[in-house]
Amino acid sequence: MEIIPCKQATFLMSKREEHALTFVETLHLYIHLLVCEFCRRFLKQTRLIAKAAKRAASNESLTSEEKQKMKDSLNLA
Repeated sequence: MEIIPCKQATFLMSKREEHALTFVETLHLYIHLLVCEFCRRFLKQTRLIAKAAKRAASNESLTSEEKQKMKDSLNLA
């Protein structure tokens, strides 16, 4: 099985936030994430941002620890 490029992997990660991926898409993404440190980092950052956005929409605030994790995660990029 061929490894998908990072551009396609990031598209699938974004798509996964809105819709379920097909089995083949999930498999391609999983394999890509096994070998690509940068996309794993991107996934971690987007999950953190999505969590923060969800809390902001519900008027909850981030804990100090969550704020620091977000800063640290974004500084790694």
